[in-house]
Amino acid sequence: MSGKNEEAKEHSRVSVKIGDFQVELEGTHSNVQELMGKRLFEFIKDLQKTLEEVPSPIEVTPEIPSEEEAVPPLGRPSTTIEALSTLFKTDWGRKPRPLSQIMGALEANGLYYKKPVVAKVLVDLIKKKEIRRLGSKGNYQYVAV
Repeated sequence: MSGKNEEAKEHSRVSVKIGDFQVELEGTHSNVQELMGKRLFEFIKDLQKTLEEVPSPIEVTPEIPSEEEAVPPLGRPSTTIEALSTLFKTDWGRKPRPLSQIMGALEANGLYYKKPVVAKVLVDLIKKKEIRRLGSKGNYQYVAV
């Protein structure tokens, strides 16, 4: 019994932080002491060399929409078809847009329609030849004719 208590007392834990990395050593006192000797310093040197070789992260700046990308005001249309028709008659509608952007443009104007309703109205506008649908199923984009 006393042998187990002595082993528990010998248990050690050491943390070393280098840059964004942290290394923890845990074990008996003698094992940790052995690792902290020459092995740990060699490991730290290798880690520092590796960190120097790793390229720094590239900063990505978010795209700022240009004036052309700004959502046009639609006023207060009485129907969904009127809202979408007005939207596609603007310069904004001359660039192919996915359904998500169309929904966003409507919401930016304070018009909240359900997605299936907008999709149905877009199909109606295609049949009236006011807009065209480009792409394939699941990746459709809509543009003014």
